[in-house]
Amino acid sequence: MRWVKGLAEHRIENPVRSLSPSEKVVRSLRDTHREQPMSAPTSPRLGLAYLAAAQAQKHVTLNDALRRLDAVVQVAVASMSVAVQPASPAEGETYVLPPGAAGPAWGTMLPGSLAAFQDGAFVEIRPWAGFLAYVADEGSLQLHDGAGWGPAAAAPDGAARFGVNTPADATNRLAVKSDAVLFSHDDVTPGSGDMRAVFNKSAAARHASALFQSAYSGRAEIGLAGDDDFHLKVSANGASWADAMVVNAGTGRVLLGASGTASDALHVKAAADPALRLEEAGSSSHLVLRHVSSGQSVLEHVAATGQALIDLSPQVQDGVSASLFRFFRSVNTTAPCRIDINRGDGTATVNHSFMGKSHTFLNRTDGFVKVGGGASAPNPVCAVDVDGPVRVKGYTVAGLPAASVGAGQIVFVSDETGGAVLAYSDGAQWRRVTDRAVVS
Repeated sequence: MRWVKGLAEHRIENPVRSLSPSEKVVRSLRDTHREQPMSAPTSPRLGLAYLAAAQAQKHVTLNDALRRLDAVVQVAVASMSVAVQPASPAEGETYVLPPGAAGPAWGTMLPGSLAAFQDGAFVEIRPWAGFLAYVADEGSLQLHDGAGWGPAAAAPDGAARFGVNTPADATNRLAVKSDAVLFSHDDVTPGSGDMRAVFNKSAAARHASALFQSAYSGRAEIGLAGDDDFHLKVSANGASWADAMVVNAGTGRVLLGASGTASDALHVKAAADPALRLEEAGSSSHLVLRHVSSGQSVLEHVAATGQALIDLSPQVQDGVSASLFRFFRSVNTTAPCRIDINRGDGTATVNHSFMGKSHTFLNRTDGFVKVGGGASAPNPVCAVDVDGPVRVKGYTVAGLPAASVGAGQIVFVSDETGGAVLAYSDGAQWRRVTDRAVVS
């Protein structure tokens, strides 16, 4: 400045002398400095102190600015979760202060500020929108939006590919290597509270599915696999696949065990002996409904111990309607509809049959029925052989049913003139079995 001042004085003492080129430059710099005074003592963004004209100890101001630049350029902080001021930080060690941070220096600083250790003391640096910081203990990049810190956007909209902990490629444009991946509803914006992952394909014949692999070899696939039905497929080797379940897109019917279309709400299909098994956890007891062949199906209950019992219990909720259990033929045929009861000796020998044709009746294989008497009772000798008393319904004379319904009916008349007596119908009248007289 002395040189500039000397030039000015020289110009005043010699006003008629023209200025040299170097003198013109100095004059221009001097005039510019006078016409544009500094509007603030520090820079607007980083708060760096300006050097003043004729300032003494300029290196102090410059060094302070350099320290501040060292803290904020390519910011890397040790942590943003440590809440207690460390006792022996390294020179330059920096932290983002969490809420409630405590310590001689930290306790006086605002949450979210940078606390940089410089020249033996912590200095507070307040961030602004657009500040980026790498957080070492998280391995994350954080962005300050003017209100607070949050994860920085990993990639701009429309990025061609993106990899997390692994490179993405032309096929796997989004690639992630991680022990877990979290998809959560949006409680920040906030959103609707829903969380949906959408898989969209271009046509019915394409795939929109999730593939599960073991050592990069497929083992299960779930989704729309080659059509618009919902598939659950499995594989033992990644090459040969089998449908474990197919849900028809149009009907909602479920097919288990094979590819194809379900014929009923639940359709179990297999190459041999398709079956539906119900088993109690912790026990070998189970019930199996099995299709053996085109002419045979089996309902099998296996009890681990004790009695094997299958209860068929139709129930009525209104307390009025009848409860029924029926066997019937869906197609008319001359053959009977029959339930056979085997001997129980492990053979197929039939001991009793329940038959239904034009009417339902009980029939033994030899055409006779034995009622009562136990296993030692003699074989029946007529259509119905009862080993014990037979009870028929009792009526008063006034309450007797019509005898014309059919000859051969037998009833018990409790108030007949001659005393209680059995009576039979001859098709026209009720007659006492004792003397064939008409009941009166």
